This record gives sequence, C-alpha cells and structure tokens, in this order.
Amino acid sequence: MKLSVQANNLELLKEALGSNCHSVRFGSEFCEQLLASREELEKAYEMTRQASRAFTFVTPRFSNAGIEKLRELLPLLDRMKEVSVVVNDFGALRLVEHHPDLCLHLGRHLITVPARSPWVDTHMDMAGGGSLSVRGEWLRDLYATTSLNYEGTMALYRELDCQGVDLDWIPRMFPALSSLVQRGFRIAIHLYLVPVTFTRKCHMARFLGEESPESCSKPCLHRAFSLENEVLTEAGLRFLLWGNAVFRYVEPSSKDIAVLEELGVSEAVLTMNPLTRIDSADKINEIMSRLGLS
Repeated sequence: MKLSVQANNLELLKEALGSNCHSVRFGSEFCEQLLASREELEKAYEMTRQASRAFTFVTPRFSNAGIEKLRELLPLLDRMKEVSVVVNDFGALRLVEHHPDLCLHLGRHLITVPARSPWVDTHMDMAGGGSLSVRGEWLRDLYATTSLNYEGTMALYRELDCQGVDLDWIPRMFPALSSLVQRGFRIAIHLYLVPVTFTRKCHMARFLGEESPESCSKPCLHRAFSLENEVLTEAGLRFLLWGNAVFRYVEPSSKDIAVLEELGVSEAVLTMNPLTRIDSADKINEIMSRLGLS
C-alpha cells in the first residue's frame, strides 16, 4: 500500500516531498478559503514533478463564488500531466467531468458514512448488544457500509468516470471495501482523523472572532482545538476542532494496514495539519516505518 501525504500549503508540501512518501496531495479538503491560487498551484505542481512524485489536487466543498475560482483553475490543471483531482462537491464534480484528461477522485464529503457517528457503540448496545434484535442487525449492516456500497450510487459515480474514492479509518466498515474494489474503485483511507461533522461556516473563525470568510487570517494553518465538556467526558469521547470540521482521533495499526492490503485498498492518506502535528519529513518517515508503509 502506498502512502500519500496531504498538505495545504507550500511549506508543508516541501517537507512531504523530502520524505519517503509515494505521492503527495496539495490543497484543502474542507475550506474553500484555502483553495490554492494559480501561482501556488503552478509552484506545487513544479515542486512535485521535480521530486518525481504523483500529484493530486484536493478541492473542498464550494459556494457559488468558490466554484467560479475552481473553474478558473481547471484549464491550468488540464495542461499538467497525469493529475488527479479530489472533488468534495457535486458542482465541482460536474465541472471536472468536462476535463477528461483529469483523473476524478471522490472526496469524503461526497460519501455518506453512518459509522462516522461517535455514538455507534451506544446505538448498538441499546439495540440488543451481542444477541442482536432485528433493529440491531439493521444497525450493524448500516454502520458497516457507506452510501457508495449501494448499486445506484456506484452506478452514478462510475458513469461519471470517478476512478478513486476517499474513505475513513473505521475498521467496522473495512470488510465492505472489497466490493468497491471489485467494482473498479481505487480506495484511499485517511489515517487518524475521522470527521464527525463539518459545515460551510467555519466554527474556528466564529470562535476566534474572524469578521468574514474573505478576510479570514487563516488561523487553521497553525491552530486547532480539543473540545471538552461533561457529556463527552462521561461518554469517553474527545472531539477535535480544526477549521470548519470536527473530528475524532483514531489510532491506526500495522495489523489493520495488512487487512486493508488484503482487501485491495491501494492508498493510505496522511494529512499534515495542527491536529496530527505532522509537520516534517522525519515525522512522516517514522509513521511509515511504524505502520509498515515504507
């Protein structure tokens, strides 16, 4: 299984390219205010080609204004060679569809994953625990799959020539990945951070008193927060706030990496950000070694 490192600025990208990772991703998965400029995109692509790595451009969900910014970047991406684009917005998907030289990759925003809920185990216990009731069996199946496991969803995205898909590190749904691989999807699993919820309006910007998205000082480039209250503490949960997304932290293991490889999963994604605290080539290499990805 190859490791891709995801970075949303040129400084982190430079560190990623200095590591032993197999490929890099450049861009923001969650915030359109972090969408790369034309100059940043050109520089990122140039750095990646010089390092002989595969290049993927990551895009978030968009407002109407954001879609227009993406539209302006697509001709530039078209002129680049062997570029994949992660799309997290259906409007963006429709735009990229008209650029057949770009390899379409579905982002996590476009896939519904019930098991992202932090209350899965609570729901399962309430439904019957070990001796599952009819409702318990339904919940078990629900939490073991994604929206992409339904025939209609698979057909839709295959018709749009989507070749890859991003999913979360949720071991209870790993067995369901084999059917996606068999249908021709290249699966990439994000390490460590499972999104609990995300919004267009930035939680962090509101908390820090940013006046507007357009003038945001981008505190998410260097800050993140741990969310704590009595309810979460009693439930044994810890949520993490980064920008407009709330995550829970899940520690990956080399044993589960081996399971994923047997299922045909081809890529693990490691994001450099203040939550993972991964900001150097050495830290990337250490994780690769520990998880058996080197």
